[in-house]
Amino acid sequence: MHVEVRLFASLTRYLPPGAQGTTATIEVPEGTTVDELIRRLAIPDELPRLTLVNGQDSRPGDRLGPGDVVSVLPPLEGGR
Repeated sequence: MHVEVRLFASLTRYLPPGAQGTTATIEVPEGTTVDELIRRLAIPDELPRLTLVNGQDSRPGDRLGPGDVVSVLPPLEGGR
């Protein structure tokens, strides 16, 4: 199945070859979890990040479905 991955800021270096800007479409096995996708992209476990699936907060064990959009971004800081 195919999922769309969007990586932001310092995480863009983990996009696979052939990515368009900050986005790539990746083929993964049926039943792949968010955590398995992160490992497949070789994003280090110790790197802080926020992960959304279809614009909603996700957990590492959430299973992905065909056409899901996974966004991964570093934590945001700032403001008052």
